[in-house]
Amino acid sequence: MKPILIEEAPTKVIVKYDSILFELPLNIREQHQQFWNEQVKINPHFRNGEVFTTTEVYKSPNELQITVVKTDYKHYLYTIRQEDTDFPCKVIFTCAAVITNDHYIAFGRMNKQTSTPGRLQFTGGGLDESDLDGTLFNLEKSIEKELIEEMGLSINESYTKSFRPKFVKRGGKNDFWAIIFELKVDLTADELQVLLDKHNKSILEKGDLPEFNEFLLVSLDKESVHSFLQNDLSLKEEYLEPILKKYISN
Repeated sequence: MKPILIEEAPTKVIVKYDSILFELPLNIREQHQQFWNEQVKINPHFRNGEVFTTTEVYKSPNELQITVVKTDYKHYLYTIRQEDTDFPCKVIFTCAAVITNDHYIAFGRMNKQTSTPGRLQFTGGGLDESDLDGTLFNLEKSIEKELIEEMGLSINESYTKSFRPKFVKRGGKNDFWAIIFELKVDLTADELQVLLDKHNKSILEKGDLPEFNEFLLVSLDKESVHSFLQNDLSLKEEYLEPILKKYISN
C-alpha cells in the first residue's frame, strides 16, 4: 500500500475525460461479472453505473491534471473488495469538509445500502457524465451535487461563508485521488445538526434510505480530535484521520 499523502490543493486542478474505448481483458471482465452477481444478491441496491478510472497524472507546483477513461461500478467494487487486483479501478472523487462557525467539522456514517456500510467519511462521490463541460469535469458542480443529495446543503445559500478546493489526497490502499473541498458555513454545530437531521428525515419520509444514517460533528481542537480518533473505533475513510490532524496542526 502506498502512503497516504495529503497536500494543499494547487491553484489549478483539471480532470480531463478521454473518450478512448477502455476494455479490460475477457478473463478479468468475467471475474468482475461473477463477483458482481454475488454482491447484488447480498445488496440489491447496487447499480452498475459509469465510473471513471485514472490513466494519466501530470503534477507541478501550481497545477494538477488528471486524465480519466470510462469503466463501470462493478470494476470499482471489485477493486475495493479484493486484495492486489489486476487492472484495478483507480478513481478520482470529490468530497467536502464542512466547517461550522464555532469550529466543528461534519461528516457522516455510511448507511447499510452503500458499498461501505458503517464507514465514517466526508460527503462526496465519484465523477459522472453530468459533471462534464466538454471534455473537462466541473469539480465544483460534482461536489455541490453530493452536498445537496447527502447533506441538504447548497454552496449558494446565505449560510455559505467560503467554498474552495482545500486538499488533494493520493496514495493509500487503492491509490485513489481525492479533491477535498472546504465549505465554511455561518452556522453553529447545533444549527447544522438540525439541518442535517431534517434532511435525512425528509428522505426517509419519501421511502428512501439516505446515504448517511447519522452525522457526526467533532470540535477542531487537539483534545477533541485526539479523543475522537482514540475512542471511536468505527471504520474510517483513509483520508479522514490525516485531514483531521491537518486541521489541528494549522
